[in-house]
Amino acid sequence: MVSRRVQAGFSLLELMIVVVLIAIISALVLPGMAQANHERRVSQAAVSVLDVVREVRTRALYRGRAQTLVINAAGSALTFDAYEGSSPSCRLSNFGPGSLDPQTRVASLDLTAARYAADNVAATITLPAGTTFLQICYTPLGAAFFTTTPIYTQSQAWTNDPTSVGVGGVFQVNVFQSTGGAQRRILIPLGGMPRMRS
Repeated sequence: MVSRRVQAGFSLLELMIVVVLIAIISALVLPGMAQANHERRVSQAAVSVLDVVREVRTRALYRGRAQTLVINAAGSALTFDAYEGSSPSCRLSNFGPGSLDPQTRVASLDLTAARYAADNVAATITLPAGTTFLQICYTPLGAAFFTTTPIYTQSQAWTNDPTSVGVGGVFQVNVFQSTGGAQRRILIPLGGMPRMRS
């Protein structure tokens, strides 16, 4: 008697079906993963903004000197530069553009940098009409003052008038993906700690 061994295996048709199924599932899953990655980058950028603003406010309290945050709007992106003053007073610290020494810079964040542009991360800030500049000064006593025009001399005044800021005396920074998707809001109140909203 001759015994035959039956060899089990996959036919070419079965292998083709498996490959097609894997391709279909990949086509459905990969765009969602890419979008989730972009949204994660937006969240990271928003957290970076929040960290810079909180650091400036907190630093004024424990260093005993006025701290200023300069925010410039450049199209759909923002730059943040923080500097330490020479005294507890915003006016006496002379925070004018010509006197902001890079050696006194304590923090910097540039949302126009290539790493944010690669992920289509953009940002805007709510400012009074016709302005693209904001400078906020925090004192060791927890007071916050601001200006929307650069201060060149000590005689120019800072203000803490919440009616010229917006709703409830809050500056709002929107960080988002320019191609659509996630958006994060950072609220910078004149009185109180900055916070983030989805």
